[in-house]
Formats: sequence, C-alpha cells, structure tokens
Amino acid sequence: MKKTLFVFAFVLLTISMFAVWNVGEPITDDYSWTDSNGEDHSIHELTAAGKAVVIFWGESW
Repeated sequence: MKKTLFVFAFVLLTISMFAVWNVGEPITDDYSWTDSNGEDHSIHELTAAGKAVVIFWGESW
C-alpha cells in the first residue's frame, strides 16, 4: 500500500511540474531557431498561425 501511494504521489508531483504559458499572456521575446532540416522558425509566427509550441531540449538522432 505504501508503495502504491508513493508512486501515485510521485506521478502527481511530476505532472504538476510542467510549465505552461497562460492563454492570453503575450510573448514579449521573439525566440527563433533553425531546425535539423535547415528551416527557420519563430515563436511569433507559429503562435500567430494558431499552432501550439512545445520546446524539447533533447537530442535528435
């Protein structure tokens, strides 16, 4: 029982630690980058097109 409770609490805390940009809050800095295909992207362009932006700081293989 303790193990189940611990796992449940751990999962709940992990989920609650995700950062979310509040809807309607303006993005003041324009972050831009080039992806692995050589295409340039900008947060302002993507959000103006109605797309959600997910930033992954991982490695591409």
